Amino acid sequence: MDTSIVDEPQRSDGPLANVLLVLWHGAGGDVTERSLVAVAAAAAAEGALVVRARFPYRVAGKRAPDRMPLLLAAARESIDAAAALPHAGGRKLVLGGRSMGGRVASLLVSEGLHADGLVFLSYPLHPAGKPDRLRDAHLPAIRCPMLFVQGDRDTLCDLTLLRPVLKKLGRRAELSVFPGADHGMRKAPAEDIARVVGSFLAAKVASARAR
Repeated sequence: MDTSIVDEPQRSDGPLANVLLVLWHGAGGDVTERSLVAVAAAAAAEGALVVRARFPYRVAGKRAPDRMPLLLAAARESIDAAAALPHAGGRKLVLGGRSMGGRVASLLVSEGLHADGLVFLSYPLHPAGKPDRLRDAHLPAIRCPMLFVQGDRDTLCDLTLLRPVLKKLGRRAELSVFPGADHGMRKAPAEDIARVVGSFLAAKVASARAR
């Protein structure tokens, strides 16, 4: 099993031609998950260079994720590998992914890793059935634009708890809600998720001035 899939830009003059997008999968999933594939394909069609990266435990064929320190180290290696790809130089770096993958990306950025944007597909705000254990303490340290794509039936992200978190983040954070969708976003059309992500990248990252 390859460690990553590179989705090559399909346009050299597209609105996302200055974007390098690195996405990771969720804890029990893979980079072939439909929303990741749709987002990658749509971004590449608009000129972005997209890398869908696997964590080592998935490469080894395991289902249970590694401990967070190992996930963070592996994600850093994936980012370095993506940055070394042909035509990656000079592009704005956007990180994210599904569930755990997005959370790992957010932790890296909160620790000082530079990113020009973050994309969360079903951010796991809390463990299922444990809304008192919020995973939000690191988010205020993130200064780049963030997009949260959530379902309103997600048992790992109570929207009544997420909205106050996002309010504290101010204009840095955007929320797109898909009615009827759970954590797996099965009732959310993949092409609509991709459209939301593409609009965010075009408006808040690709056209933004350098910080």
